[in-house]
Amino acid sequence: MTVTEAPPRPGRTAAVKAARSRSWRDPWRLAALFALLILLIFIVYPQLWIVRSAFTSDDGAFTLARFVAFVGDDTFTTPLVHSVVVSVAVGIGAALIAVPFAFVMARYRIPGREGILTMLTMATTSPPFLGAYAWLLLLGSGGIITKGAKEAGIPLPFDTILGVGGIIWVGVWFTFALIFLMVYDAFRAVDPALEEAAASVGSRPLRTHWKLTLPLAVPAIATGLYLASMRIFADFGTPMLIGGGFQMLPVVVYQNFLSEVQTSTGTAAAASVMMVLVSAAALVVQRRIVSRRSFAVTGSKVQPLRELRPVPRAFVLAGIWITLLISFVPHIVVVGTSFLRWQSGILQWEPTMENYSTLLADSLQPIVLSFVFAGIACLLALVMGVVVAYIVARKKFRISAPLLNNLVMVPYILPGTVFAIGFILAFNHLPVILTGTALILVVAYFIRRLPYVMKSIETALGQVHPSLEEAAMSVGAAPRRSFRDIVIPIIRPAVISGGTVGFLQMITELSATVMLYAVPWVTMTVVIFTNAMQPGSPFGVASAMTTVLMVSIYIPLYLLRRKYRTLSF
Repeated sequence: MTVTEAPPRPGRTAAVKAARSRSWRDPWRLAALFALLILLIFIVYPQLWIVRSAFTSDDGAFTLARFVAFVGDDTFTTPLVHSVVVSVAVGIGAALIAVPFAFVMARYRIPGREGILTMLTMATTSPPFLGAYAWLLLLGSGGIITKGAKEAGIPLPFDTILGVGGIIWVGVWFTFALIFLMVYDAFRAVDPALEEAAASVGSRPLRTHWKLTLPLAVPAIATGLYLASMRIFADFGTPMLIGGGFQMLPVVVYQNFLSEVQTSTGTAAAASVMMVLVSAAALVVQRRIVSRRSFAVTGSKVQPLRELRPVPRAFVLAGIWITLLISFVPHIVVVGTSFLRWQSGILQWEPTMENYSTLLADSLQPIVLSFVFAGIACLLALVMGVVVAYIVARKKFRISAPLLNNLVMVPYILPGTVFAIGFILAFNHLPVILTGTALILVVAYFIRRLPYVMKSIETALGQVHPSLEEAAMSVGAAPRRSFRDIVIPIIRPAVISGGTVGFLQMITELSATVMLYAVPWVTMTVVIFTNAMQPGSPFGVASAMTTVLMVSIYIPLYLLRRKYRTLSF
């Protein structure tokens, strides 16, 4: 018996062809292709140059010699091990502070709650090199505390903060607020009915929190640990400022690529590939933990805040404010020393406004350039972020949407030094030459911080029901008009918050900036970094510039937090 397939009905074939024709005329599909082209040029293309350089010998032949040399050379393997160990140590140390802190804040009434949450949100946007610079002023070999203790005859357990201990110390206080915000939200989201059910069968509160509440927060803890560890793993400024000879891989990559003493593009490329592999491996581990320990809670109740008894309350408040004081010591020190006179790198306890007058006379241009570069890059990121987020959340194109969603997140896991090396290798020759120009900084900021903007907008779009747009189009509104008049007003808070966070991350970018900038395109972070690295340099000017940078960060962040109280980054 032979079965023949019935020919398609003419009407159906025509309908399918018409649907496909309309699909390709969809302006969002054209926007997706344009966005995909931009990301391929500025993300995939530079990274391919790194891979090419890592696997190519000096005479242009394919080789694995650079990786063999990397594995067999302590000059590279030791910094790699150092970076991994320090990153894990910082993540664990930050979690040990953040998790109990988040639990207390999520469950009990704490005076000044909103102020504390605002301060912690501000702490997450503070650049890590700021903390390194400030702690160096305090606890360096000639630091304020170190010198004062020696003069007073008070013994200290260390001579200087330089070294692995200083890197971990700075890293813990830099990252704990990030873990706190993620875990705090997780503790607040736990349905109180679950804990009530555990109590009804005789479970004590401590056992309930250990067996029920904490496991529910494991995905958030794992994500916070990953983000905190990777921030330190990719950080260039902290080990460069206070490493004191303790080598970490980002510094070694920098030295092998740009240093006047030792330059090896291929070796730096191979080290960059290793850094990306470590970052990707850490991401795989984090996702496996989250997928295995994810929980879905069906209740909608919010955890009620409880009152603490007087004695525990006193201890909790003391712990909270001591923690906040330590985390904001760098900010206090920087502001204070900016109003004191420095002579040949030595602090003189004389009040002065000379640092700010020198800053305005000699370093006003870096302030203006920082705002201009970050502002232009932020506008580009907002436009691209809205387009990509809408395509990913709404259009669900079979190929371009998943590609866009994954490509946008690639810069998030790339260390800044690796990202910059890719740009230098890719855009240092025809057909596109960007190195040495201001444009390379703008494009780098735009691409590197696009994930912050796009994901914020994508989350907001998930809360806008498609029926709103469908209703507008059913009464004759064009798709573009329904998007402009309905979607944009609803997601405006997410656009503002995502743009603000992106701008703050751009204006404080150091790792990529210090490798990509060229005179005269100097930014605030470069001024701070170069002054802090040179013995006898004008530290007062560096403190004044850091104060200007902090004001640039915290004023917009405070205003944003005040308007959108549930905002956390």
